[in-house]
Amino acid sequence: MAITYGSGAGFSRSTSKTFEYVAPQDKDGNVADNILKYTRTETTTETVTTTFGAPQINSDDVLSATLTWSVDETIIDPSSDETAPPAAITYNPRCEASATILTDAFTAATFTLDGITFDTLSAEKAETAGDVIKFNIRGVNYGEDGTLTVGDISSGGTIREEKRFSNTDFVRTTATTVAFSGS
Repeated sequence: MAITYGSGAGFSRSTSKTFEYVAPQDKDGNVADNILKYTRTETTTETVTTTFGAPQINSDDVLSATLTWSVDETIIDPSSDETAPPAAITYNPRCEASATILTDAFTAATFTLDGITFDTLSAEKAETAGDVIKFNIRGVNYGEDGTLTVGDISSGGTIREEKRFSNTDFVRTTATTVAFSGS
């Protein structure tokens, strides 16, 4: 698949289908049957935006950064085989950030990237002879920020999103959706 750089229409797409089975055992512990519960289909679409480069964190230049939005899932198994789950719920939305920045020191308890404020989880200094000083920082933001929401996804919904920045490329966004069916 070709990606058209610098175009909002440039994308790639991948789909994976998982067959969820249950293997009930007999009284001796041997698998008596292998029953198809439901099918789960995940579709991941990547889009290349028209924005080039990475934003700054505080006043520090960003070499590369990734924002990952995710939610946890609870799936209620169907009462009969080859049936979509009656309920699939998402909860605990969060956004995690990972970035490499150019700076001599990083001690901030929070930082802002792409308009989202993160609690700093770690900051690791990387310094080699003849090179610039870099910090690899990680952060997290809990709660709904308008990208992923919690609730019922039994008919399908977005379960993960990612946004990748680089100071040498266009911004790439990826969204993963899920859908359930009987078989």
